[in-house]
Amino acid sequence: MGKDKLMICLLFSGQGAQKTGLTYDLYQTEPHYRKIIAKASDILQLDLAELLFDAEKANELAQTRYSQPAILTMSYGLYQILSENADFEKLGIGLSLGEYSGLACANYLEFESALRLIKKRGELMQQASSQNPGVMVAVMKSSLANVELAIKDAQKKGLIGIANVNTPNQIVVGGEKNAVQNLREQLEKDGARVFPLKVSGAFHTPLMKSIQGALKTELQKVDWHSGTFPIYSTTTQKEFAPGNLVSTLTEQLVSTTYFAKTLAQYSQDITTVVELGPGKTLLSFARKILKGVPTYQTDSVANMQETISALKEFNS
Repeated sequence: MGKDKLMICLLFSGQGAQKTGLTYDLYQTEPHYRKIIAKASDILQLDLAELLFDAEKANELAQTRYSQPAILTMSYGLYQILSENADFEKLGIGLSLGEYSGLACANYLEFESALRLIKKRGELMQQASSQNPGVMVAVMKSSLANVELAIKDAQKKGLIGIANVNTPNQIVVGGEKNAVQNLREQLEKDGARVFPLKVSGAFHTPLMKSIQGALKTELQKVDWHSGTFPIYSTTTQKEFAPGNLVSTLTEQLVSTTYFAKTLAQYSQDITTVVELGPGKTLLSFARKILKGVPTYQTDSVANMQETISALKEFNS
């Protein structure tokens, strides 16, 4: 790309990326990572290592109130390993929950505060999902314009909205079951592929409105700081700052997240992309938006070593 200065875009995984057993080898070999998981376990009053690594706990790990703090802890721990072993300029973009992970890594708030906040957020979202049941689907091989058109018709059947625009061709929609089913039928007739998502509610849609006030109250309790590196909101495409954190994160709960648009907006600065969290979901999105930019995972010893080596080599 003709850039002689390393600028890492750190991507912070969202809910749904969790998978039992990921990062277990890092947990065994990295004392700092073990300490972070132990600290989180104390704060949350649950055995996070068991939740992350025991196959019998897979159903619990999938629950919103557990998966959100688990992924935040994992992302935060992976960032600590990476930053201890490689020095680099960086910016961050997170998907939904991942924005909280990024804000913690960039010291906009303390790790302990982030954990308590995300635990409460997860509980509130689960509560909203019980009060206002909803489903989510991923739409492939369609366009934003087609999805928006289908939503207009589907709204006759119930509440529905676009939750995430992850790439130009991967759009997530959430809402009440009948409305989403109507949308699915419309889009599949036009050749789109529509897949149900394993989530417990319709996040980033009007179905979360009932808890917006409660989340705002929790956000206002936090001692926010200026960050040590920029984290960009996928709701507004603007950099988070102490003056906009509460309003942006409150709005994020019921609003569309634009991952593709946000990443593209800052693409001119980015030389390398690293995902901090389980798997490579966000990297797969990034590859469609940033053609030819190297991408790296961090969720195992081998992946972490490869990433650290690549960053050191660029800096040498």
